[in-house]
Amino acid sequence: MRSALMVLGMHRSGTSALTRVLSLHGPALPGDLMAGRADNPRGFFESRGMVALDDRMLAALGSAWDDARPFAPDAAAVLAGFVPECVALLWDQVPAGAAFILKDPRACRLLPAWLPALEAVAARPFAVIAVRNPLEVAASLATRDGMAKRDALRLWLSHVVAAERDTRGLDRVVVHYDDLLRDWRGVVARVGLRVRGEASAATEGFLAGALRHHGRGTDDLLRDAAVPAVVKRAYAELRRAPGEDGLDPAVFDAAAGSIFLAA
Repeated sequence: MRSALMVLGMHRSGTSALTRVLSLHGPALPGDLMAGRADNPRGFFESRGMVALDDRMLAALGSAWDDARPFAPDAAAVLAGFVPECVALLWDQVPAGAAFILKDPRACRLLPAWLPALEAVAARPFAVIAVRNPLEVAASLATRDGMAKRDALRLWLSHVVAAERDTRGLDRVVVHYDDLLRDWRGVVARVGLRVRGEASAATEGFLAGALRHHGRGTDDLLRDAAVPAVVKRAYAELRRAPGEDGLDPAVFDAAAGSIFLAA
């Protein structure tokens, strides 16, 4: 069975850079890639059709990309109704029989539709959970969208909680943006891909330049009294995971039930 790498991560978490690097070393990208924009001139490396479909799924759930509120109790049934459209998009946009890679931050919260679709096209999902310091994410969203820090942190938490919950039992790995920039070869290997020597120069060239903005350290996050403890705990667990075996689901279950997330 072919592999489907699902790059899952909050908006502004380096998912575009990670997707491009991984695609240079094996898995195919969808055919209808979104063009770059001023906020991401090197490209998003995500399917236009997938983004449009994800937006429609969120709208059907009474939500949107920037809405961190929990879905209604009937969300599973609503998403099940979209599975045939997900299947059709996959048949149309990814190469038959080949390993491929999908990325859209919205998919973190829509995996109950995408995972059955992958099974229907005989693709085995491998989840790559992309993580970036929540303060960096919040600063980036403030610059791009004028989003308040509290709202950005809630959105970050909603994405990582959903991605962790719905990938339990799947093959998965956590990749931090800092690790990608520092040791992309190690990241490629951890995802289970072979580093392609002929693609090394292209990878180095892509990662070179102004890809790092709004730098914040872990100590900055821990000392920030405006960051809720549940965010700090979730980030600490994700930051720990690359060096340990697995994630502790209790951390994310507690976060899902927190007043901060549901407020």
